[in-house]
Amino acid sequence: MPASQHRLRQWTFAIALGAAFGLGSLTTHAAPIKTPHAEVELLAEQTALVPGQSARVGLSIKHAPHWHTYWKNPGDSGYPTKVTWDLPPGVSVSEFDWPVPQRLRTGPIVNFGYEGEVLLPATVKVASAASLGASVTIKGKAEWLVCKDVCIPEDGEVSIMLPVAASANTSGAKARFAAADAALPKSLEGWSGKAFVNGRDLQIDLAPATGSPTLTRFDVFPEAEQITEPAVQKTFRSEKGYSALLRLVDGAKVPERFQLVLASPNEIRGSSKFGYLSISVQNGVSPNDNKGMRLLADASAEAKVSDAATTPIRSAAADSNPATMSLLAAIVFAFVGGMILNLMPCVFPVLSLKVLSFAQHAGAKGSGSANAVERRGAMRAHGLFYAIGVIASFLALAAALLALKGAGSAVGWGFQLQNPGVVWVLAVIFFLIGLNLMGAFEVGTFAPSALLNFTAKKPGIDAFFSGVLAVIAASPCTAPFMGAALGFALTQSTMAALVVFAALGVGMALPYVVLAWFPKWLDRLPRPGAWMITFKQALAFPMFLTVVWLIWVIAQQATIDGAAIAMIGLVGIAFGAWLLGSLRVRARVAGALAALMAVVLAWPTTAMVEANAAQSSSAAPHSSTQWKPWNPDEIAKLNAEGKPVFVDFTAAWCVSCQANKRLVLMRDEIVTTFAKKNVVLMRADWTNRDPRITKALTDMNRSGVPVYALHAPGKPVELLPELLTTGIVKEALSKL
Repeated sequence: MPASQHRLRQWTFAIALGAAFGLGSLTTHAAPIKTPHAEVELLAEQTALVPGQSARVGLSIKHAPHWHTYWKNPGDSGYPTKVTWDLPPGVSVSEFDWPVPQRLRTGPIVNFGYEGEVLLPATVKVASAASLGASVTIKGKAEWLVCKDVCIPEDGEVSIMLPVAASANTSGAKARFAAADAALPKSLEGWSGKAFVNGRDLQIDLAPATGSPTLTRFDVFPEAEQITEPAVQKTFRSEKGYSALLRLVDGAKVPERFQLVLASPNEIRGSSKFGYLSISVQNGVSPNDNKGMRLLADASAEAKVSDAATTPIRSAAADSNPATMSLLAAIVFAFVGGMILNLMPCVFPVLSLKVLSFAQHAGAKGSGSANAVERRGAMRAHGLFYAIGVIASFLALAAALLALKGAGSAVGWGFQLQNPGVVWVLAVIFFLIGLNLMGAFEVGTFAPSALLNFTAKKPGIDAFFSGVLAVIAASPCTAPFMGAALGFALTQSTMAALVVFAALGVGMALPYVVLAWFPKWLDRLPRPGAWMITFKQALAFPMFLTVVWLIWVIAQQATIDGAAIAMIGLVGIAFGAWLLGSLRVRARVAGALAALMAVVLAWPTTAMVEANAAQSSSAAPHSSTQWKPWNPDEIAKLNAEGKPVFVDFTAAWCVSCQANKRLVLMRDEIVTTFAKKNVVLMRADWTNRDPRITKALTDMNRSGVPVYALHAPGKPVELLPELLTTGIVKEALSKL
């Protein structure tokens, strides 16, 4: 072979070998996943994997303008990006290292996340026995939630193939990993901190390392989800260091220790502007003297405004949107809502008693001017005491509601009716009132004479307790304007909340007070006579209808067996009332004991409630295909598919909810319209306590039911009024 050909073959072999080596050192990864909202791909920091050593890959997310994804703790809503890895034997990938997030605000909603470009790095480990020259494919299914004015769940497979070699060079993605490293929080050596839980307040005291620069501003991001409300945070500086005041989520279980990220526009340690710190938690008030503390920032007012951290909310009555409501507006809405509350069906039974009271006061007609003046004074006093009872009851309910929320309970308007024991007590009260109106027994036959004499001298006592009864009956109802006002009140200070609830009571009591203060209209009523007895007996039937409804509520809460036991208890109470109407003292005592025993034995138990929950859960797959159980995660997916979702937040004890359901939502024309618009129907049942539904209502600035939310793709969530008509629903659906 000529020497020239031999050299040519050598060069050809060398070039081929070099090309093979060069190709082997290149990484191969899948094409980026491109959507209208983000571009996602898997990158590697090095060109190869070295056996027994660690390397890094990173999930790159390039967001479209104004779109964002979420941090490991997403905040009020959303969920963090994740990858479900599918790896070959001998290869492992760690959890992501999360860069410091930013706050993203929409109205009262605050989230933690990323805009622009972000790289989430993770560590790859390869077994020492890995063969040189082999290739390793690192792949997995990536899932992320990307949000702007709507939230869209997206996913796709990401992968990258790396050769196994004795050494590795840096890849073309080096700059991206360097930027990610610069955004990763490092341990704050020399810093220390403690957290103190006092009710729903979480105060974090931070002691800086010796020689640390003074911070003019800072922010804290708890890494654990659902501990604090992201929208509420104030930071302070004092002579002893720094403090952050946060609010705990309702029902949050604070761990004994948790980690937070401290971020600042100033230098914190070395050249770093952020770092992480492990915090221990104690109960009680912080021992640090809060005097002399200077407010640095209020994150609740200064979070960066994004187009939407979640889907924003648009109320059908825009002027009643609690997110922009002032205290004065809330007072006006509460007052008007209280007046309308008198027209709600749950108050009708008590209004019938008011009609009877007016009729009884009509008897003095024609008895002389002195009697007329006395009657007028008695009526006015009666009206004022009724108003005091109404307002005091609303304030008591507000105080209980605020106390429970302050203690961490997830409660809202009508919370007391989520307890079947309370519903049973109300059923007993209305049943006894009905029996009394029918003449089965008279209260005076067994009440102590001293008490009867006292109430005779103080007729205002009866009026006061009739006001209390009116509020108890009204508590299952939410009138127009009332929901927005109470939603606002429960996000304000205690004093502001009590003022709004008091305005609600004034509005409810005012019509009766006006009628009582100007009793001239009583002259139009006939004189008392035999008709009064018939009228009194007739008023018993609204009471019995109320009892039927309350027993039905118990059936929803504590199974049909619980309702049957309750009805047997009512029979026992009726038997006791019959004995109470006897002329014999022993029979009366036996009647009182029988009625009391029936109340106790028929009391719904916790076991009944748990059995009902289990029964409902097991029956869920076989429930109506028209209305699905509420699932907030599924709503975003359905919207992403172009399907609108209508959510009915309801409860069995809510009379307005049941009226809207039967008079509007179940009408053939509305059902047909839902079907034509391809609307997915969901029902969030709040009959028994459900913290998830409570939080969803709070996020919409509502404190009770009914609430009707229309989730249309690409549009803000629209809240319909508390009282529905077919026209209101059709108008909302016509915009789809």
